[in-house]
Amino acid sequence: MGEVELARLHDQCRSYPWRLDRGDLRAASRWVAGKWSDGFGRGTEGASGSVELEQFGVLEPYLAEAIVLERGADFMFARWGAALDALCGGDRGGHRLSALPQPSRGQLRRLCVRAAAEQLPQARQATWALDGRIWQCAMLALPTAGDELSATRLLVALLFAPHSMFAAQPLPRGEALRWRRSSHALRARAILPNS
Repeated sequence: MGEVELARLHDQCRSYPWRLDRGDLRAASRWVAGKWSDGFGRGTEGASGSVELEQFGVLEPYLAEAIVLERGADFMFARWGAALDALCGGDRGGHRLSALPQPSRGQLRRLCVRAAAEQLPQARQATWALDGRIWQCAMLALPTAGDELSATRLLVALLFAPHSMFAAQPLPRGEALRWRRSSHALRARAILPNS
């Protein structure tokens, strides 16, 4: 992300906290991955895994730090960015990934399992419907510490913006209610996953 893009993104996030545009997702993803590469990309073996989320500036609210449990059977969020509350059902700091609502639970789990097992960064895009809104999401799972078998800590980014086709209008009320009823207490549903 160039200095001009970063300055524009910083100004936008300051005036509208935790608000990205769909066009910002790719640039923000590249910037987070580049910042990770500078600090952790040279290998996770023996690394302390300590991540200072503050170094990510305006994107800090979109980040979480996950501890890998039982070689990837589950993940515990040691730190949780405030913007993630909107798509993941509230503050999940100290909670396990297996307790998150859908679609964040299923899609983030697949991403984190792959990143932990391969000890390589993983990325995925998806479109989610949540509380009558359509969101475009970019997800990253980046290993920050590990051993010879798998990663032991991950930096997780969930960047999201209103989908451009639906940004100005929410789903019709009946459609949003039908999704909520059919999910039996799950507040969200993934649609059109990409890759």
